[in-house]
Amino acid sequence: MKNLPINLDTFGFVEREKNNSGKYILNRCGRDFLYYALHYFFPEKYNHLVNNPQYIQKHNIFGLSVHPWFAWTLLQFIYVPKLLTKQNLKLFINDEPIDSFLDFYRVLLKPSKITATQRIQEVESVVDKGFVSGIDISLGLGGLMDHVMFVYGYDKHNLFVFDTRKIKKLEYEKLTNDNRFFMKLPKAIIQKRWSIFGRVWVIKLANSVKGHL
Repeated sequence: MKNLPINLDTFGFVEREKNNSGKYILNRCGRDFLYYALHYFFPEKYNHLVNNPQYIQKHNIFGLSVHPWFAWTLLQFIYVPKLLTKQNLKLFINDEPIDSFLDFYRVLLKPSKITATQRIQEVESVVDKGFVSGIDISLGLGGLMDHVMFVYGYDKHNLFVFDTRKIKKLEYEKLTNDNRFFMKLPKAIIQKRWSIFGRVWVIKLANSVKGHL
């Protein structure tokens, strides 16, 4: 396996919060991916104790705190481009730089003809360079219902990803018996679930991409 330089025993894994009925809150995967990305780059500033996903949600750090059923508005990410810029980070989604919330909204709703194979190769290249990537695949509705996961590493047949809950309809395997959602996601499942709305999120150090935007 090739993977990011992460110590699995000390990395700030978190579990998705639950509602009063004990069920996981829906539609928070983008927030959780961004938390994992920031924890990777800044583990002292973003971790399970401070600036964790629940704190981020409560204090509107990434954007407005919207009800899960209104996640399609993407207002929960309205502050993300400026926040990343302040941290000397740059977000790309499907190769397009995200410089504003309008960019974020436009790109997330933009179909793409790039194949799953090409996107998997992109993820592997990002891992090799030590930057962050997220694989965003369909859960239904032709890809309009989707799920993004932080990519830790890869081998010939799988991506290894971090999540904050286990999605029942997604055919991936939890690799630990504790509350860490360290998952093995077969590339064949990515191929099966790929759609025109399949995406790869990439976060790099901004000074590493100057002159290439």
